[in-house]
Amino acid sequence: MMTAIRYMRGLMKAFILVTALATGTAALAADAASWWRSLGWFEGQWTGQERGLAGDGQGRRCYAPILDNRFIFMRAESQLRPEVRRPEREHHAQWQIFSRDHDDQRILLRRFGSGGQVVTFVLDTEASRSDRFVFDSAAFDQAPHTAQGRLTLFVGRDDSFRERLELGADPDDLKQVMEGRWRRTDRATEGCSPNALRF
Repeated sequence: MMTAIRYMRGLMKAFILVTALATGTAALAADAASWWRSLGWFEGQWTGQERGLAGDGQGRRCYAPILDNRFIFMRAESQLRPEVRRPEREHHAQWQIFSRDHDDQRILLRRFGSGGQVVTFVLDTEASRSDRFVFDSAAFDQAPHTAQGRLTLFVGRDDSFRERLELGADPDDLKQVMEGRWRRTDRATEGCSPNALRF
């Protein structure tokens, strides 16, 4: 009789554990899906101003879903104002691709710069809020392995957002290197995609 009771208790504990794990995984996936839907707010055309270590300038960008809505693509172009140390206007271009990982539990952001920089960020769901998306660096392709970064997108109330990029040698020593302020000019996403192949 005691053996049967112990066996039943063991089965109940196993059932509770499996249910808790399944519920936890479903909650993580639902959370990632919710954050993914929230990123759709950025879709459209934007214009803005940027200030940073590289200089000050103005730019334009667009966000659009691509490849059957599995990714969100961002294309940006900025012109930095001439300075004493750089008498000619400097042009910067950038792509960003948002995606979800294979088990649908993390939001990834890969950032490609015209200077050859590639950075992978992961959405920090603990630090993020409905009005703030916080992405922490996971990998730099052309930087020391100890490099750290954080990209934060602050959502405004009037079709605007602020972008802040911080870099440093460790997570506790991040310094702001760029800030951008962007205002939506159109919700349309036509023309915002990587160039198509021409045959």
